[in-house]
Amino acid sequence: MSAKGRVGNLLDGLVPRGFDVRLRTLTIVLFLNEFGRSLVIVFLPLYYLALGASPFVIGLAITISAGTSALFQVIGGMLSDSWGRRRSMLLSTLGRVVTIAILSVFATVVPAFIAIFVLITVSEALNGIFYTSASAMISDLVEAKRRVEGFGIYRVATNFGFTLGSLFGGLLAVYALGMYAWTFLVVLNLVILILFVGETHARERIVFRLGHVISASRDRLLLTFSLASVGAGLVANQMGPTFALYTTQSIGISKQDLGYLYFLNGVLVIMFQYGFSRLALRHRLISLIAISVVVQSASYLLLSFSPNLLLLQVVIVGLTIGEMLQAPSGTAFATAIAPDERRGEYIGFYSWGWNSGQALSPIVGGLLLSLFAGSQYLTWYVIPMIGAVCAVAYVMIGIKARALKPALANVL
Repeated sequence: MSAKGRVGNLLDGLVPRGFDVRLRTLTIVLFLNEFGRSLVIVFLPLYYLALGASPFVIGLAITISAGTSALFQVIGGMLSDSWGRRRSMLLSTLGRVVTIAILSVFATVVPAFIAIFVLITVSEALNGIFYTSASAMISDLVEAKRRVEGFGIYRVATNFGFTLGSLFGGLLAVYALGMYAWTFLVVLNLVILILFVGETHARERIVFRLGHVISASRDRLLLTFSLASVGAGLVANQMGPTFALYTTQSIGISKQDLGYLYFLNGVLVIMFQYGFSRLALRHRLISLIAISVVVQSASYLLLSFSPNLLLLQVVIVGLTIGEMLQAPSGTAFATAIAPDERRGEYIGFYSWGWNSGQALSPIVGGLLLSLFAGSQYLTWYVIPMIGAVCAVAYVMIGIKARALKPALANVL
């Protein structure tokens, strides 16, 4: 039996039956990618602090890195359509091998904030290309009616990697060790991509031109969906820095309790994401997306009345349910409205909107916490209001989508 055949048998039980073996291999790649990344990225604010950066500079640096990643997801979508999914993933992974290896050396020899920040930003940009190309490959490998399931498997793999990476990263006493481990895992991913992942984009390819990066915006349906997702991404990511600051400072929980809450989020996604993804077999995608924003908004509203760890667990469960409804459904919607030859471009443009909102969330959340310094619980009145606007926008987008694409009315 060939090496590919043995790997196929090994991975056969990792995802439900009926999926292409390349999806199973890609699941391993996605897990390893996020495992290595979270060894470092989760603890990056603490590392920046140790390098002498102020909290404001740290927040600005993280926002710039996240925003750059969001922009390069658009570029990644175009590249995956013009170069092919596999080639885009290979080249972006190769670039990250070099970048993260240099990052490891800097962290060991001359740890300087500016150098580390620049290298992290380059790595995140290349990671944006990688993730959009991987999403486009999933859309090729999975039939239309099961795409949300496919993207749900993607979510399980990345969240499993994030959860374990956060756990092991917290045990490392030296930041450079996490970076060396990250380098090794990216090299391993490159080897797996070269040996076991084949191309899936066999159609006539579009010539990549930088000026075409935002050409997808000419599709009004995609544009409005992506703009609504900027707001939804901003709302969803308040579970990050804003939640952490509020719960530790205003409510007074410990860092260990905060870590437990995030761990609970990761475990819930690993256990239930695939089941939630199957809801798309019976419900329209836009309905699931709108409901996800409503559930998250209601959970944030509850946060303003949550003085103890027990209620915070309820909040996390609600936020996680919203997350599990939204994440695969949003990408599947962008895929469903895309022409077959431009799936990568549409996924990239939607991802740019969603991740731009997430990148803005630390600044918006920080401003609200500062504005309501004497009554920070008021922050959790404003965020649900933004969520309500996004939910209404999604419902209207769904009505428009079904009118424009009647053949997909039961899906959209």
